[in-house]
Amino acid sequence: MPVSVINQRLITLVLVVAILWFGKPFLIPLAYAFLIALVLFPMCRYLEDRGAGRALSILLPILLLSALFAGLVALLSYELVILAGKWPLVQQQFDPFLDRVQHQLESAFGWTTEKQVEWARDQVNKWGENAGSWVKVTLTAAVGAVFNLIIIPIYVALILIYRDRLARFVIAIAPQRYQDRLPEVIRHTVRIFSRFIRGMVVVYVIVGLLNTIGLWAIGVETPFTYGMITAIMTIIPYFGIIISGAIPIVVTWLETSSLWQPVAILAVFTVVQYLEANLIFPYVVGRFVDLNTLAAIVAIFMGALIWGVSGMILFLPLFAVFRLVASHFPDLKPWEDLLGK
Repeated sequence: MPVSVINQRLITLVLVVAILWFGKPFLIPLAYAFLIALVLFPMCRYLEDRGAGRALSILLPILLLSALFAGLVALLSYELVILAGKWPLVQQQFDPFLDRVQHQLESAFGWTTEKQVEWARDQVNKWGENAGSWVKVTLTAAVGAVFNLIIIPIYVALILIYRDRLARFVIAIAPQRYQDRLPEVIRHTVRIFSRFIRGMVVVYVIVGLLNTIGLWAIGVETPFTYGMITAIMTIIPYFGIIISGAIPIVVTWLETSSLWQPVAILAVFTVVQYLEANLIFPYVVGRFVDLNTLAAIVAIFMGALIWGVSGMILFLPLFAVFRLVASHFPDLKPWEDLLGK
C-alpha cells in the first residue's frame, strides 16, 4: 500500500476520533436517538400501515418507551430506598468488621489505630478542599442528564419524521458503486437490528426472572429487585454484572456476617450468566449482529475512552450496525470478517 494512502487513512482516523471527542455533547444524545429510532421504526411503520397518521405512529412508540424507562427509574429508586433502610443494620455489622481490619493492619504492618485515624482525617480534609469541584461536576452531570432526557425523544421523533429524507441523503452522498444496493441495505439493517434489540429485551426479562428465582431460593431479601437490576445492568457487557452483582453480595455479607449466602449469590449469577451466554442468548437472539469477543472488548474500551459510560453502551451496537452494513459490500468484507464471530 502506498505511503500516501496510509497517511491519508491515518489522518482520517485522527479526524474521526477528534470529532467524536470534541463533539460528544452533541453526538452522544444523537447516537442514542439513532439507535432508538432504529428500534422504534418497525412499530411506527406497522401503525402507519394500519391507518394511523405519521404523527400518532411516532408519538405512541415514544410514549411507550418513555413509560418503560420511567418504570426502570422507579425500580432503581426503590432499590436505593431499600438500601437506605438497611443502612443502620449494615452499619452495625460494618463497625466490628472495621475494628478487625484496623487490628489486622496494626499487627501486620505496625500501622497504629491513631495513624489510621490520622490518615482517614487527612483524606476527609482533602476531599473537603475539593468538595466545590465535586459539587460542580455533579451538578454539570445532572444538568446534562436532564438535557439528554429532553432532547433524545425530540431527536428520535425528528429522525423518524425525516427518515425518508435522511435515507435519500445517505444514498446520494455514497460512492456511485454503492448507491444501487444501499436502499436494500438500509431496510435490511433496520429490520435485523430491531429484531436484535427486541430479542435482547426478552433475554433481559428471562435472565432477570432466573436471577430472581435463584436469589429467592437461597433466602435473599428483595430478590426481584436485585435480580432484575442485575439483568438490566448487563447492557454494559462484562462490567455491568460485576457492578450490579457486587451490591447484593456485599450487603448480604455485612447483614449476615456469613460467607455461604454471598457465595451462593455469586454462584446464582455465575450459573445464570453461563446459561445466558451459551443457551438463552443464542436461542432467543441468534446471530443477528454478533461481534466476536475481541471486537466487543475493543468497542467497550474505545467507547469508555472517548465517550465514558455512554460510549460503553453505545459503541457496541454501533459496531454491530457497521458489521451489518459491511456484510453487504465486497469492499467492506474484511471488516465483517474482523468484527464477526
